[in-house]
Order: sequence, then C-alpha cells, then structure tokens
Amino acid sequence: MKNVLKTAYIIGNGVSRESFDLMDLKGNGKVFGCNALYRDYTKEDYTLPDYLVAIDNPIINEIKKSNFPKERFLNPPEDEKWEPVELHWGRSATPDWNPARPRSNAGMNAILESIKKGYTTIYCFGFDFLVVDESIAMSNVYDNTNCYGLETRANISDTRNRMKYLGWLIEKHNTVKFVFCYPKGTAFYQAESENVSFCDFDQLRHLLME
Repeated sequence: MKNVLKTAYIIGNGVSRESFDLMDLKGNGKVFGCNALYRDYTKEDYTLPDYLVAIDNPIINEIKKSNFPKERFLNPPEDEKWEPVELHWGRSATPDWNPARPRSNAGMNAILESIKKGYTTIYCFGFDFLVVDESIAMSNVYDNTNCYGLETRANISDTRNRMKYLGWLIEKHNTVKFVFCYPKGTAFYQAESENVSFCDFDQLRHLLME
C-alpha cells in the first residue's frame, strides 16, 4: 500500500465488512473505528482501532468506563454530531444552529476526524446505507447488544438519507480520495464523483500486499 502516512481506514459497522479481517489493515495506515468496534479487540489490548469515534451518550459512557486508551478516543464537538446546516436551510431561524437537522452518525464523524488529521486517501468499510439490499442496508454488526437496541436502529428512510450527507461531504472535500470497500458481488449505489472509487475485498487485499 503506497503513501500509508496519508491513508486512513474508516470502519463502519454494517455487516458487509464481516468477511474482511481488519488486522490486515494494521501498518498500512491509520484505522478509525466507530462505537463498539473496540469490544472486538479487548484480548489484543486494543490493537485496533488506532482511533475510536462515538457521538451518542450511551456508547460514549461505555467507552469511557472501559480500558480503551483515552488519548485514542475521539468525541466530536456537539455541533458536528448533527448534519451540517447547509443541507437543511429553511428549518432554522439562524444559520449557525438548527435543532431540527438530523443526527449525524459515527461513520460520517470518523471521516471528518480523519480529514482533520490530514489523511487524503480514505477507505470506508461497512457503510451499508449504500447497499441496495435493504436488509443489509439497515444491519449492524452489534445489533441487540448493549447500546444497540431497537430504539437506536434507523429506518430505511433514515438510512438512505445518509447518502445526501455523504455526497455533501465528498463534494466539500474534493481533494480527498474516497474508496468504498465491499465483498465481491455486492450491489450498491455508486456516487458520481471524480474523487470516489469502489473496490472489493479481493482487490483491496492485493493492494495491501504491494
């Protein structure tokens, strides 16, 4: 993998990522995990992720009570935990705050955190709101575990609306290269942008060996 110092991997928690061993990413760039990902690496003394991002209080409190290294936990500022006001003009009296705008999600915030740190090539895993199959699009690796009950699950409309936010973010950061990774044969909605590409896990494994 070339230019590892500028490469980041964003690990969303859609089930499409389950067939990829995330340990293969170690040493090939920085891994930004979301929410409960840290649970999978307690036995390895939190080898992964390099950074962990969460935006909702229940999982934030769980992480803070755990042994996950505090210096690697990223809790974004409150305003960034909501979708940007630019996407929702007309729903607020002021341009700087809109309490009606939709909540963000940890995957999008992890992308923002990686960009803040200067990463210019970003590989995204488990961003299943782009997957055509609705049962996969609404899935989560940690369903029915602590902080992942029915009350936290987005409906299909919420899930699909995330595409708009993603498109806005990609357009705003047009000097960043985004690569979305899925198992071979997955049908997904493709963003039409020069700084976006897609690869399957076999292709990515080949790249990691270069």
